Formats: sequence, C-alpha cells, structure tokens
Amino acid sequence: MIKFDCLWELMKEKNMTKTQLRLAARLSTSTFAKLTKNEMVSLDVLARLCKVLECQLSDICTIDLGEKV
Repeated sequence: MIKFDCLWELMKEKNMTKTQLRLAARLSTSTFAKLTKNEMVSLDVLARLCKVLECQLSDICTIDLGEKV
C-alpha cells in the first residue's frame, strides 16, 4: 500500500495549502482526494507533484510492503 504522509509533511514545510498544491500541479479534486485516502494515482500525477515541490518521488510517498495492494 502506498502512503502519502511524507507529502503532507513536505507541503507544510513549504507553507503550501492543499488547494495551492492541487492547483499548481493541475490535479482534479477527485485525484487529490485519492492522495488524501492513500489510494493509487498515476506516475504522471506523482511526477507533477515532485516538479511543483522540487523533490524526488521518495520525498512524497512510501510503500508499505507488509500490506496487500
């Protein structure tokens, strides 16, 4: 299972609201809702988030290998 806890922490460090991040990354509300529920999103979405936040993929998500997908 993928977890986006790191994304929310990084966003706070950069003083960015969820709305600001969603708009900057050009994400729909439904796609952003998936992030908040730790649901799967496309690699394109993750790449856009990394570009906006100027970070690497490992900075915004982790994969829990102990849980089933």
